[in-house]
Amino acid sequence: MDLGLAGKTVLVTAASRGIGRAIAEEFAAEGSAVAICARGRAALDEAVAALRSRAAQSFGIPADVTRLDDVERVVAEVIERFGRIDVLVNNAGEAWSNRTLDTSEDEWQACLDINLHSAVRFTRSVVPHMRRSGGGRIMFVNAVGAHSPIPGLVDYEAAKAALLCFSKSMATELAGDNILVNSVCPALIRTPLWDRLADSMIAAGGGSSRDEVFGRLAQLLPLKRYGDPADVAGLVAFLASERAGFVTGVAYNIDGGFTKSIT
Repeated sequence: MDLGLAGKTVLVTAASRGIGRAIAEEFAAEGSAVAICARGRAALDEAVAALRSRAAQSFGIPADVTRLDDVERVVAEVIERFGRIDVLVNNAGEAWSNRTLDTSEDEWQACLDINLHSAVRFTRSVVPHMRRSGGGRIMFVNAVGAHSPIPGLVDYEAAKAALLCFSKSMATELAGDNILVNSVCPALIRTPLWDRLADSMIAAGGGSSRDEVFGRLAQLLPLKRYGDPADVAGLVAFLASERAGFVTGVAYNIDGGFTKSIT
């Protein structure tokens, strides 16, 4: 299936590993020019090398997405290099286990900065360029916890719920500019983030190994297994494509059947 993404310029945030990297590689495979950003230079360089091995035009920008000046610098560098941004994928996110009502003010702020404010700032920075070029696509990598909370992730899920509302509002506000806005909501995708969360559970006495933790959590899903970042990447690419030209304001679960409600 030709998704019509060849020659498009795509910016994926926090894309040196995990879901972000899989998304970047998916667009590269479709012939898009891909820009990525991340904090760690070594992982960023390795990801860019992998993208270029697919014959994609690509480059990486070291950046802290919680800083407004870094966000604006990333967007400016992509525009300078490629002249436009057709697709923005707001992928940056982070979670910590054992978060409760007693989570500190600083911890709440850090969680909101990376999971909500970074996406708002990238969207605000990119939209003027999309308007000038006649439209675009904005994707948000969210989480099923935005609508179906899991205990112990209170700050993360509150931030993701706000992000889901923001994406819905943007779909309405930007429709007249031919900018389509959608979200994907993964659950239990095997990524470095989940490796770290599993380690935290083990440290708290919740298991003896990652395999044990993952096996137990997988039982929450009808499919009884974790998903792969490629599962998320394929849907993101489709939603950014010409094939989804009449789809906006929607949040798609990629969760192995975890969500039971009608949404």
